[in-house]
Amino acid sequence: MTDANTNDPVRLPARRLPALLDIALPAVAVGSGAMLFMAVPNIIGGDDLWSWTKAITLALSATVVGYAVNKLAIERGAPQAVRGYRMAGFLSVGSILAVGGGLFAATYSGLVFKHVTELQLQEHGAALSVHVSTQGAAAAKAGQVTPAIGSITTDLRQKAGCEIQSSCVSGRGNGGRGPVARALDERAGRAEAIAGQVANGERMRGIRLDELNGLIGNYQRVLADDEVPISERRVELAGIDARVRQVAGELAEAVPVAMLSAFAGELKSGVEIPGRPAAEASLNAILARHGQGLADVISSVERLEMAPPAFPKRTGVSDTLGYFGHFLPVAAIAAVVELIFPLALWLYTFMALHWEGHVKEAGQRRGRSDTGDDEPSTSSGNGALPPQEPLTDTNVAAFLPPRRRRNGRGARRGRFDSLN
Repeated sequence: MTDANTNDPVRLPARRLPALLDIALPAVAVGSGAMLFMAVPNIIGGDDLWSWTKAITLALSATVVGYAVNKLAIERGAPQAVRGYRMAGFLSVGSILAVGGGLFAATYSGLVFKHVTELQLQEHGAALSVHVSTQGAAAAKAGQVTPAIGSITTDLRQKAGCEIQSSCVSGRGNGGRGPVARALDERAGRAEAIAGQVANGERMRGIRLDELNGLIGNYQRVLADDEVPISERRVELAGIDARVRQVAGELAEAVPVAMLSAFAGELKSGVEIPGRPAAEASLNAILARHGQGLADVISSVERLEMAPPAFPKRTGVSDTLGYFGHFLPVAAIAAVVELIFPLALWLYTFMALHWEGHVKEAGQRRGRSDTGDDEPSTSSGNGALPPQEPLTDTNVAAFLPPRRRRNGRGARRGRFDSLN
């Protein structure tokens, strides 16, 4: 800011900045260091003497750096910026933003670090519950295999008995254990063996489902135990998650789907009866019908299979930014203390100094106007133009050239000509 007439810089008032800064700057630095002291142990994940030593060192360093940077920016940068040194303004504001931004990132992430870990584990627990529910639905769908294989066994056993008694399948002869009866009896025996394995799988399926439900309950119980540190709870939850994966895999293998698929393909491929095409066609039609029905049931079971969700990795500082909206009040308080308030102090100081310089410059102009140093056309002390009288014949004639005022007639005719 310079004097309008002399081009000399206007000197700012030679006095200290407001006493508020003597209280505000140390208070902001101490508050920032205290919040960082509470945040650092959560980030470094320690509770021993060495961890607390690191937390104290970082907090004290941040307090000193924050106080020094804010003090220099406000007491040195703001006055220089008012005098027209733009680099001082950019440097002071940039240093406040850099230091405040770094302290805010560390403070916010440390204050919400443990809570973000809990939220991640809660979300994983919810996803794991959905997976177990889906596995239960798949297991219920797999339960349809039991009646399917049971009906195949019963029908083949009945067809074999009927063929032995009256040749009802081949349509040739009066019964007996011929090739058709032997083929039916063989397929019925295999179906009975597979049905026994399916029944065992069904029993195991019920046991595994009950165990999965119990594991999900244990997961939620451990997660809700706030008296245990989150680091210890995380280790226990990881063990429960591993057990859930193991039991879910055993549940998927409870029903011998691969064996059932092979048996369904065998039924659809049929058998060969040399020299008896009619009996072969009748038998293969029965077997193919059962094979296709079993294949349809198996395909519906396989479509419901899914992989369990991955256990969340260890929480990082960048993960806390993903929950910024969830912890918005904490983030707002940290941003005000670390960043917004120091920047506001600089801006208010800059405006106060700028206004004091403006008032001083206006006073200098007013003093020169009172001593007659200014020209008539200069502005008044308050920056406004001097009041003007309304234009009349008398005062307008005073501005006319002398040659226009030699006689009254000429004056009357041309008194406004000089205005053009």
